[in-house]
Formats: sequence, structure tokens, C-alpha cells
Amino acid sequence: MIVSRWVYAALALAVALVVEPLGAEAQRANPFLKAKTWAFQLKNLEAGEQAKIAASPFDLVVIDSEKFPGGVETPLTREEVERMKKKPDGSRRLVIAYMSAGETENYRFYWKPEWNKNRPAWMGKENKQWPGNYLAQYWQPVWQNIIFGNPNSFVDRIINSGFDGFYVDRADAYYYYGDTQERRSQMADFIIKMTNYMRSKKPDVAILVQNAEELLDKPDYVAAIDGIAKEDLIFGISHSEKMNPVSDIEPSTALLQKAQKAGKAIFVIEYLRQQANIDLVKKRLDALGFVMYVGPRGLGELIASGGPRPGPDDPNPGKVGAEPGKVKKLINKVLKKT
Repeated sequence: MIVSRWVYAALALAVALVVEPLGAEAQRANPFLKAKTWAFQLKNLEAGEQAKIAASPFDLVVIDSEKFPGGVETPLTREEVERMKKKPDGSRRLVIAYMSAGETENYRFYWKPEWNKNRPAWMGKENKQWPGNYLAQYWQPVWQNIIFGNPNSFVDRIINSGFDGFYVDRADAYYYYGDTQERRSQMADFIIKMTNYMRSKKPDVAILVQNAEELLDKPDYVAAIDGIAKEDLIFGISHSEKMNPVSDIEPSTALLQKAQKAGKAIFVIEYLRQQANIDLVKKRLDALGFVMYVGPRGLGELIASGGPRPGPDDPNPGKVGAEPGKVKKLINKVLKKT
């Protein structure tokens, strides 16, 4: 009888040791839910711009993991990243690194010189909006191995720089491969495997995915990420300050709300210049509990308030041409349904 009690006690301890990590993972707090402001800057990350980021008011900042002094790719150091995590009031902000899941970039460390003349079979056409970026067949092991899974991968490089997490772009690359269920599932599987690897290296890593809201119908994918950043939700899919068709706004908003109910943080970036449109959209997104940032489409600087201004840091500004009065009526009439 005494032996049985010891056996039961040993079994109970073994179960506790196994269950505790799983429980801790299941209860992992979503770090993005505390962020009430955010911003996005992918260029010009030298010391002066880093100081501006540190002095900014934002709770979350998305930046590139590299800087390019003299055109030479150089990873940001842990010390640089750490300085940008500290807000002016002494509190902490999240600083996460941009990475592309669906496109290669010819200025990255992994780019081979011979690809300039003969791109490999798994690499597709160039992105006209971002020269030097090429579609990748993201389901191919060769591309996935560049991104994660080994000490020389892009993911490890970013983790080693001390970032709080990852901003995963071009998760919607399936659009360019027929937008089939197979291609969507392959992207979802890729991101799930990648996030599992990230968390094996950094258990508290924060994962924010841009666009690709169609994948939010996949429970395993939703469980793998912490938030969605939707680009051009209300305006701008034509790269002009024109309200998007209702047929685009409504289903995207519904999917984002579904993810929100599942505990995911929702961020929106709108590329607007007209203050009336900025105010109108912010009011609506605030009501939905979505966190909005208004920035320049070129993503060359942070805009703390008042909306973006065109200039040399915004080489891809889009077009102005909206009619705020008309837009206000449409938003009030249509978006109240969502």
C-alpha cells in the first residue's frame, strides 16, 4: 500500500512536469493587446532615425532588422534595438522586425550574385512597387530553409539582434499563384512551421502577420499568430486616396473581427493625407477596437501625428483624389454594418 502511494505520487509529479509547460504555453499572454498605438518604418535606420524612433510615443514599432550604411547590409545590434525599446517616459515598447514570407529581396545577406543574371526556378517575377523584390515559391523547402530552421537562417539572424518579434509580410503571396485553397494552405502551413521554430528559439516571441486575412478561417493558423496588420482596409487598394469597394471592405473586416474575438490584436495601416479622411477612418476603427497608423506609403519615416506629408522619404506616395464629403456618407452608411 505504501509502495502504491509512492507510485501515485511519482506519477502525479511526472504529469505535473509534462502539463505545466503546455499550460504555460496555452496561457501565454498576447503582447500586442496592450499596444494602443503603432508605427512602421522600413528605411533610413541610421543613428539619427533610431533616436527619433526612441523619442516617439508609439507602443509598437515595426522596423527593418538591418540598416544599409553606404548601401551595405548591416544587422542592427542588440544595443541599438534595446535603445529603441525604451519610450521617453521610461516604459517599454515592442520593437519587431520586418521579414517577407513570400518574396525574396536582392539586398539581403542570402542573395547569391548569380541570381542577378539567372534567377532560380523557385523565384518569380519582380514586384513593380518594390524593385529588387521577387516572388518566391514559398512552399519550396529551399526557400523555407533560407527563412528558418538553421543557425544561418533569417529568423535566427533577427532573434540574435534582440527583437521582440516578427512582422511577417507577403503572407498573401498566394494571390499570385492562382489563389487556390492549396496555395493558401501551403502558406498557412509555412507560417505555422515558422512560428513553431521561432518559439523554440524565443518562447515569448510576438508574431504579427500583414494582410492575408483569408487565412483567418484556418484555426491552426490563427492559434499560431498573435495579430494581424491589415494594409489599406478602408482606402487605397488602388494606391490612391479613394475608398475601397464595399465588396472588399466588408469581408475583410468580418474576418478581422473574427480573429479579434479569438484574442488576436488587429492593426490597420492607411496611407492617407486628407485630414478629414484620417479623422473619419480613425473614429470608425477605434469603434471596432482596431489600432490605426497613418503613414507614408514609402515607409521611410515615422509620422507621429497629423498624417503623412509627401517628400523625399516617400518615393511612392500614391495619389490624392478622394472627396471627403462623399466618403463620410459611404462610411457611415456601409461600415456601420460591420
